[in-house]
Amino acid sequence: MISLGKLSRPSALNASAFQPRTIRSRIYVTMVAIVALTLIVVGLGSFLLLGGYQDRVDQSRLRELATAWGPELFSEAGETQTLDELLKTWLSAGTRKGSLASELDVPVLGLEADGEVVRALDNGDRFLGETLPIDLGAVSNGVVEGELTTEDGERIAYVVTKLRPEIQQRQGYCCIAVALVYGSRWTVLGDLAPQLFLAGVVALVVASLVGFLVSRSIYRPIQRVAAASRRVTQGQLQQRVDIGGSQEAQELARSFNQMTDEVERQQIALRDFLANVSHDLQTPLTSINGFSQALMDDVVQADEQRNTYRIIEDESRRLLRLVEGLLDLSRIEAGQVQVEAAPVEVASLLDHVGDLFALRAQELDVKLAVSPTEVAEVLGDWDRLDQVLGNLLDNALRHTPPGGDVQLSARSESPNSVSIAVADTGVGIPEEAIPYLFDRYYKSDRPGAQGGTGLGLAIARELVRAQGGEIRVSSEQGVGTTFHVVLPTV
Repeated sequence: MISLGKLSRPSALNASAFQPRTIRSRIYVTMVAIVALTLIVVGLGSFLLLGGYQDRVDQSRLRELATAWGPELFSEAGETQTLDELLKTWLSAGTRKGSLASELDVPVLGLEADGEVVRALDNGDRFLGETLPIDLGAVSNGVVEGELTTEDGERIAYVVTKLRPEIQQRQGYCCIAVALVYGSRWTVLGDLAPQLFLAGVVALVVASLVGFLVSRSIYRPIQRVAAASRRVTQGQLQQRVDIGGSQEAQELARSFNQMTDEVERQQIALRDFLANVSHDLQTPLTSINGFSQALMDDVVQADEQRNTYRIIEDESRRLLRLVEGLLDLSRIEAGQVQVEAAPVEVASLLDHVGDLFALRAQELDVKLAVSPTEVAEVLGDWDRLDQVLGNLLDNALRHTPPGGDVQLSARSESPNSVSIAVADTGVGIPEEAIPYLFDRYYKSDRPGAQGGTGLGLAIARELVRAQGGEIRVSSEQGVGTTFHVVLPTV
């Protein structure tokens, strides 16, 4: 049985197929849509604004015509003439009012008291016999203007003047009106259509050109990054892209270059790590294998067997520490290490770690000072903090020359945190190496670092983070190095 849901899926897929997929096509479609929408808005705006403007202009000119035509038309000299004769004389006089009347092409209507048109002058019989809904009772000696809609749906602006009684009797109607029929708005739009079409063609051409240039400036940097990314996946980690184009494209190029720098550095660090681990595994295994074979072959004399067993034990412990370090880091990164958070007295912790390394410091001729300042208890795991500080103190003693100083101290970092510092007067760390010091595969090139695997500081950082703290380092070559372990207080 075929479900309706399955039948509806192809239509959705077909609809999505019409969507532009590339940046170039999307820019083109967007440009064309913007131009089309702009033309529509401009056309409608022009249609409404120009039509309304034309209406207002015609009304103003009609009002200007009607305010002066009555006195001029029905002067003392023209009282013996009919209205037709008066109009012909007035319009042919070449006056400004006559020019306006000719230009507007307005009909002059004679109206009865009920609004019926009984006379239509110079305009054929267009309104003759119609009754216009004009309240002629409101027409006094002045001029009344307004608008109306005829039975045919035409909009008319009018100006009505009431005749004097003697003129009404002679002419046969009481009022005369000047009427202006508004032109159709569609006529205005039709007049604008060719100009709008031409503007649309020009706008589309310009939009296409701009779209091509804009899309090119956008997609070319992306294409370069994409091509470089494909080469990186093939193992060519030296790929870099030029930083250019828009701000976003430059940011993308910089991010890609930083990413490849980091990937290349991690690859180098991983190779070095594997080489170091292989060497550190090979050395104790070779010793264990050699001395074991010698014992089995009875090559070792009886008085030397005890020393041979001690060497095998030392190498086994060395091998075990290396493997445990790898396992610890793997478990920490996998979130499998349990951290038991509890109040820890900092002074007791520092005294304990100092006692563990006192003999080691004496053997190396390094002065170890512990300054357990009275600070608040921190929230952490005693055993894990013992492991972290032990690692930092071991590094400090190894990198401090004979006669140097190593200090273990604590102070309040803020009302909610305590900073435990391990400071030495050793050789220091190169500035360029500090950002990578806590990387799990990084091995410092400073004296005394040979033979390490670069796991100790990585493990220390992860353990401190697991307890809600952070670890920082500051160093100056030839002066010394200080590690700060910042932990939250209880």
